[in-house]
Amino acid sequence: MTMKASILVIAVTAALTGCNEAETRQQTKTVGWFFDHRDELQATLKACRDNPGERRNTPDCINANEARKKITVQEMKDALK
Repeated sequence: MTMKASILVIAVTAALTGCNEAETRQQTKTVGWFFDHRDELQATLKACRDNPGERRNTPDCINANEARKKITVQEMKDALK
C-alpha cells in the first residue's frame, strides 16, 4: 500500500469513527424513558431552562417537558383517588 493510500484509509476510518461516536452521544431519550428516570428528567429540565436559546427546541428538551406534563397529570389523578 502506498503512503497516500495509507493516509486516505486512516482519514476515512477516523471520520467514520467520529460519526458513530457523535450518534451514540446524541441519542435522543424518549418521553417514556424520562418518565421512568426522574433524576435524569430533572437534570435535563434544568439544562433546558439554563440555556433555552440553544436547547429549548432540542428533542431531549421537548421530550423531557412532555414527560413532566405526563407526570403532573398522573400525580393529579393519584391525588384525586
